Formats: sequence, structure tokens, C-alpha cells
Amino acid sequence: DWLKTLKKMKVDTSRLSLKELSAFRDFDLYLNKPINGPVQFQYLLKSFRALTSFALTAIFTRSSDSLSRCWEELDRLFMNETIFDDDVFVQSWIFCDFPYGPENQTALDYFEIFLKESGLVENYQYFIDQMRKSRLGLYQEIISSKKTIKFQELFTGNIVNIDRSIENYEKGEIFLTRLIEIEGEIYMFGDPKCWPKEYKLNLENMVKAKLFYFDAANIEKQYERFMKFAGPYWMSCVVQDQNCPILEPDHYLKYRI
Repeated sequence: DWLKTLKKMKVDTSRLSLKELSAFRDFDLYLNKPINGPVQFQYLLKSFRALTSFALTAIFTRSSDSLSRCWEELDRLFMNETIFDDDVFVQSWIFCDFPYGPENQTALDYFEIFLKESGLVENYQYFIDQMRKSRLGLYQEIISSKKTIKFQELFTGNIVNIDRSIENYEKGEIFLTRLIEIEGEIYMFGDPKCWPKEYKLNLENMVKAKLFYFDAANIEKQYERFMKFAGPYWMSCVVQDQNCPILEPDHYLKYRI
């Protein structure tokens, strides 16, 4: 079935390597995996799977060398690591944050264009709009109930109540995560990477030392740009492989050469 789907999408399967064919086979299993959770979360994940299908086709057919270079390096460095086995932490940065088009378009932007041309955008427009606004952030737990967690974001001070999708964490723990709002409910998208509250000052100092990579009107805006574009940097900071190099916050520019 997945081979038939590729052919319908006009992908020449004879030009794909065994590794690429295997990736599409595994992705077909991922697409059809049952989704548990509230209706809003099911919509979010189903929509992201559709985006992933579109983006992988672009990557493996090399419609953009920059996008393919980005995927290939981050795949090699991170996607086989247990800490990134949620299938969305690395992928969502590549598809939604990496600006590779001539006007800094992302795969998400091209997905929207494709859907509009196909007359299918209505089902996905809400997802696209919410995902476009999202980014990684550093959030400290303030207080929790059985159903929600109250976060305060470092640097911006923003307060947000999110759906409690994880059970065990320490009071005051700091989360590196992407937050998505779907119909008034806010979800962590993917498995968060966490530090105990004692690391707060170190994390703030680490970020402050790197903010010069991004120009903005104030430190809050610098932080927001940092968290939007420095995905590979954060991946290299939290990966458990000690041989992995620490990537610079503007490492994404190297993919666009």
C-alpha cells in the first residue's frame, strides 16, 4: 500500500535507496499507528503526520537540497538516539522552524501552499496556523494538579496552563518543550527534556551567552528567536552521545549554503 501511495505521489521508487524505501515503510506504520488521548490531541497528531508525509516526500525526492541536507545530518546525529524516539521533537523543528525557502519558507509553509492548490487546506488550516506560532521554550513548573501543569517561561515570564501529559517530575523542574494550543487546550508536543530547578541559573546564563547570534529589540525577543531557530543546538546539548559536537545556535545557516 505504501508503495502504491508513493507512485500516486509521482515518486520514482526505482531511484530510492534501500534505506529510503525502509524509511517510507516505517513511516507508513507510523502513519497508521492508533492515537490515544483527547480529540484535540488526535487532530494535532494526525495533522502532523500528514505534514510529515509531505515533508519526507520533498526530502527524499530532493526538491530542496537545503531541506535534504538538514534532514540527513539531524537524522545521522540524533534520530536514532533514545532521547529523541518520540518521532516529533527533531522532526517538528525541521518541518516547522527551519527556514530554507527563498523567502525563508519552511516545509510547513510549502505544505500549506500544496493543500491550497489541492483544495484540501480547510481540514489543516487551524493546525498550520497553530504550528507556525509554536517554537521550543524553557518552562519552569510552578504548580500542578492532577489534570494541568502551570508553567512560567524563562526570559519572557509568560504563564501558561498545559494539559498534564506526564506524571512524574520534581517540583520546580524546568522543561525544554514545544507547546501547541488546540481549541483552547495547550499540549506539550513530544517528550520534554528536563533539568532540576537547581539548574535554572546555569540555563539562563548559558542562553544569555549565546543570544548575540540573533538580533532583536530586547532580550525577550532575542530569546524567542533563539528558541525558534536554535533547534539543532538544543538537540546537541541534550543528546546522551558524548561524542556528538555541540552545534552553534545558528547552525541551521549551514544547511542553506
